[in-house]
Amino acid sequence: MDTQQNILFVSNGSYFLYENNSSKEEIENGQLNNLRSISSENAIAYIDGEHFNLIPQSIFDESSIDNYLELTSTELKGTTPVSNKIDQIDSTILWTLNENIKKTIIVKSPGIDFRHLLEVFINEPVAQTIYPEIKIRITKDTVYILCYLKGKLQLANRFIITGEDDIIYYTLLCTEHVQINKEITRCSIKGFADNNLTKKINKFFRKENIHINENYSFQSFIS
Repeated sequence: MDTQQNILFVSNGSYFLYENNSSKEEIENGQLNNLRSISSENAIAYIDGEHFNLIPQSIFDESSIDNYLELTSTELKGTTPVSNKIDQIDSTILWTLNENIKKTIIVKSPGIDFRHLLEVFINEPVAQTIYPEIKIRITKDTVYILCYLKGKLQLANRFIITGEDDIIYYTLLCTEHVQINKEITRCSIKGFADNNLTKKINKFFRKENIHINENYSFQSFIS
């Protein structure tokens, strides 16, 4: 996690503002249109954006962004393309930032740094490199699923959800795509989980291999 003074999460029209200190306490939250001025001059905003693409640094070419965007989204009107390098996987994430979100935040914090929410999850320390691992990161309306083999990222995707059944479905879909052995897979869950999800996911992964951060909020992503 970058050493910024304030961390802003934006998802589905809502915002959640945190101090980036040892406590990682939430300062405030609400509808994005009601966002007040951010006092920090070096704040960072993590946006839960629908369209993104991860491009290996070895083939990334700044002059080819238009071509990459065609693979990232079919609807570019009203958006700004943003690219951020992710050293953890030696890649660049190219994504589209909604202009309305951008303008709303910049007015309150002109120097803010925009990043895609996926970057938070990719930059988490690799816990182990022996067993397959799945990271399930849940907001109130979306889930990010990251699959690792021997500590190397194989897949990272975002899905819109309406409940825990959707989370289970997309998790199993991703395990099949990457051909992960669920019997030995380590499963890490953070974000807006609940007891129902815990009970259901135990049916597909060994209970002793499942770790759930019980701070059911955006704070779990930075703590």
